[in-house]
Parts: sequence; structure tokens; C-alpha cells
Amino acid sequence: MRGLMFGAGTLALLAMNCAAAQARDEQACVSLSGLELPGYDLRIESAKHVAGEEPPHCLLTGSFEHRTGVDGVPYAIGFGLALPDDWSGRFLFQGGGGLNGSVRPPIGATAAGEKSALERGFAVVSNDGGHKGESFDASFKKDQIAALNFAQGSVDKVTRLARAIVDKYYGTPASRSYFAGCSTGGREGMIAVQRYPDLFDGIIVGAPAMRTGRSNMSLAAKAVAMNRIAAKGADGLPDRMAALGDSDRESILTGLLEACDGLDGAEDGMIFNMAACAFDPRKLACEGEKGGTCLTVEQAEVVAETFAPTFDASGRAAYPAFPYDTGIVSEADTIPGILRVDDKRNRQFRNTALDFDVDAILAALDGDPHQHLIDTNGWTDLGSFAGQGGRIMFFHGMSDPGGLDQFDMLSELVEWVENGVVPDRVVASGSAFPERTRPLCPYPAYAHYSGSGDAENAASFECRQ
Repeated sequence: MRGLMFGAGTLALLAMNCAAAQARDEQACVSLSGLELPGYDLRIESAKHVAGEEPPHCLLTGSFEHRTGVDGVPYAIGFGLALPDDWSGRFLFQGGGGLNGSVRPPIGATAAGEKSALERGFAVVSNDGGHKGESFDASFKKDQIAALNFAQGSVDKVTRLARAIVDKYYGTPASRSYFAGCSTGGREGMIAVQRYPDLFDGIIVGAPAMRTGRSNMSLAAKAVAMNRIAAKGADGLPDRMAALGDSDRESILTGLLEACDGLDGAEDGMIFNMAACAFDPRKLACEGEKGGTCLTVEQAEVVAETFAPTFDASGRAAYPAFPYDTGIVSEADTIPGILRVDDKRNRQFRNTALDFDVDAILAALDGDPHQHLIDTNGWTDLGSFAGQGGRIMFFHGMSDPGGLDQFDMLSELVEWVENGVVPDRVVASGSAFPERTRPLCPYPAYAHYSGSGDAENAASFECRQ
């Protein structure tokens, strides 16, 4: 009986201690409502302690650098900051997306696998890039400061403010600072390592939008090539549904898999040895009239052109070739495959042009100061970042959509930064293949089936070059 009474008393004491701790955390969080920091016109919009399904944390939303732009629009840099009760001492900047314009929940899910940075005890910050608007609303570029903040400034400014708040809240500065982002967030990660090398100890860059002017130019050129072989619809415009039908796309995918699927040692519907993939869609062309699974000569030529470099008038590659992958004809996700220009979600869907001048587009890009500032493909001197022990990991999808897109790169980065353990692989999984795992290998290595063991298990694959 004493044992039972002692256990019950212990449980009651623990419950009281937990309740007291939560009350202290809630009080500390709410006290941030009136936070002031020297050098900042900081406005805290809300300071709320969050408990329940998420790890208990203080969620702070606010803004700073308030002003009226030259276009008469009010501007500020908005942010969200999650401060976990059980803090690991680490800080993470969560990269943005699109042209920003809104503050996404500060969770830190990018490349974190099943457990977000916040769930691991990181303090996580996100921001809107210094303006309000829809995801691809570029009107803020009329204002110089807003354009500069989106291009680069907000990364530095938000990081320094957020770390000052972290220091104030916990009474000690973050021991390590990390960054993780994809697309626009990936570009921001490159901005950080190139232009602010002292900000972060470790950076994860995913699919960086590092020269969107040229990539969009190339996509537009490919869409125009498709338009040229499409019959006109009732509106007199190219009917892209008629350019490649469902059976044509199926033939292309089948031919691609036959040529390249087994190059990684496993015929599993996925292509890992991209460097060796030499698929030629011209081999799918009909010898005579179109029939069965073959393509017309025009169709085969356009598919080949789609996956060839985009050239300027002098014959120089203005943008490299897009790789062949198993997602090229997919419409299963929010991002349709590159050959699905007939899909309304494809950003080239409204491109009905029949002519395209690559050189004119390049001249416009070369004369665009905004593009020069946003692009991150030119600067390669990372000496200061590397010299102080900084570490960076890149990843890029090869089969959007439908690949193995869930992986924990954050743990590997932390181990590399804090313990000197260089990652040699990262295991990936995905909902498209529920029972399948594969290793992601350091470039230029690729995952190759060893020849024995479960072909659905990453342990049966090795990284080869």
C-alpha cells in the first residue's frame, strides 16, 4: 500500500511540477508582447504559448523596418518565431517560397524527415521577404528597399533579429545556427553562404531557384516548340492536347524506362544512374504512318528538343538540358511533368506563341538589375564560410513529382557541423512507394543495387560513380 501511495504521490508531484513549468513558460512567452530591442522598430503582433499536439513552444509573430515605399505602399519585414520550451540551444532559419509575401508557420520541415526542426528543439524563424502579397506577386519590386530585402537583405536582417530575441528569451545565445530551404528558400540559402558567410554554421539548399530568368526562358522555348506541332483548336490557338496524346506520353515513358531503368542495377520504375541515361526519343518514331505506340517524326523531334540544351543564335547553350526522369509526363501532383504543357497547372499553359527569340530574352535578362541581384549561380568563392567550419548540403529532385521525397538531411548536417562526421548517404522514402527506401548519394555518385538483398531496402544499395 505504501508503494502505491508513494507512486501516486510522485505522479501528483510531477503533474504539479509540469503544470508549474507550463505556467512559467506561458508567462515568459506572454511577456514578449512588449519586447523592445535597441536598433529595431519592433512590433510584436502576438505572443502565444502553444501546447498540445505540437511540441510546447512560444509562437511569436511580429514585424520591423516599417516604412512607406516610394510607391505609397506600407512595407515591413514580417516574421514568425517558434521558441520551444525544451530548447536544444540550436537556431534554424526556415527558407521561404515563391516571391514570399507571407509568413509561413515556423516549423523547419525541409529535409528534416519525420521530425521537424521545431520538434527537435530548434528555435525556428520564418519571414515574408519584406513585403505582403500573393506568392508570385512581383509588384513590390517597384520599391528599391523591398526589392533588396527580397533579393538578399531579409535573410541577414531576420536572422540577426531572431537570434537577439532567442538570446533575450532563453538568457543565452544559440550555440549553433542552421538554415534549410527549398526553391526560393534554396536560393536564400545560397545567398547566405555567398553574401553573409558568418550567419550560419550549416546550410541545406534544396532545388535552388538560382537563375529563374534563364530557366523560365528555357521552359518557354520548349513550350513554343510543342505549340508548333499542335493542331489549332476552335479558338485558333495551338491545342497542346493534340500535340501529345495520352498514348504518346505513355510510349515516351515506356521507352525511357526500357532504356535507362536498369542502369542502376534494379528495374524498379526509377532512374538513378542519370549520367548513363542516353534515351533517344527519335527511336520511337514511326517508320511509316503513325500507328500503334510509335510517335510521328515531328513528335519525336520535339521531345528530343525538350530535353536538349536551349541555344542562342550563335549556337551557344543558353541553358543546359533538362534531364530525363520518370516524372516527365506525370499529372499526379501539383507540379505537372515538363511534357504536360496541356495541364492548366503548368506555368507554360497560357503560352500559345509560335515564335521565340532566345537572344531577345537573354538581352532583357542581362539588362535587368533585379535578376542580377537575385541570381546566385555566379559567385563561387565560399572561402570565408568554409574557413570558419561552415558546412553546406545541396539536394535536387530528379523526378518531380512522385519520387522518394522524404529524408532526414538535417540530422546528417548537425553531425557534420558539430561532430565532424561527413555524411556518405542519406536514406530517402516517399508515399509514392510506401515500402521502398533508397540512399541519396553525394554527387556524382548514384544508388546502385548491390545484386543481393531486398531490392526495396536502401541497405541493398551502394553509392557508385
